[in-house]
Amino acid sequence: MKNREDFSELNEQELEEKYKHYKEELFNLRFQAVTGQLANPSRISLVRRNIARVKTYLTRMEKARIFDLLKSEYNALLKEEKIDTTKTPLQEKIARLKARLSVKARKVNQEIRTNCDKKVAELLKNIRGEISKKLKASKGKDEVQLRAASKRLKDPKCTIRKKFLDKLSEMGLNEASQIATIKENKRAKLRELENIRVLQRELTAGRLPF
Repeated sequence: MKNREDFSELNEQELEEKYKHYKEELFNLRFQAVTGQLANPSRISLVRRNIARVKTYLTRMEKARIFDLLKSEYNALLKEEKIDTTKTPLQEKIARLKARLSVKARKVNQEIRTNCDKKVAELLKNIRGEISKKLKASKGKDEVQLRAASKRLKDPKCTIRKKFLDKLSEMGLNEASQIATIKENKRAKLRELENIRVLQRELTAGRLPF
């Protein structure tokens, strides 16, 4: 087909970039259509088809990734529990795999609470204490920044983002950089937890790795 782009050799990151590019292009084309500036109306249909094709490739990759993860968990289960696949009923294998995933999910949740949330809370408490000490000896611009930081940290609805943590680090509050690292670790743990939940849904839906 004319103008048909080949996506088959692209990796996941490249496909994600293509998807983003085409979505942006589609938005611009629609805007041009509304304002009467669209020179090639057929381009909209082509871009829509490309978006659909890219999504298809991404979906295939995701399904393959999930299957590989599930297969890996199953093989680990067989090895650790020394399961005889020829003698163990299918339902028992499924039940054991579900139990394994449940244990992993609880473990990851516990790690998030203990190694991430609890540590961040402790570090924030220390930072608030350091700010209080610094305020006693600060004047002018430094005092204004410290008071602003103190006010923000006292707000229970405050979201601690990287930009704010960087600013705290610049103010000599070095524990802020530790929080940034912990938050990155938490994001990784949350991704791991989501993978486990996806695998659990796959098992429930009857999509088995054996």
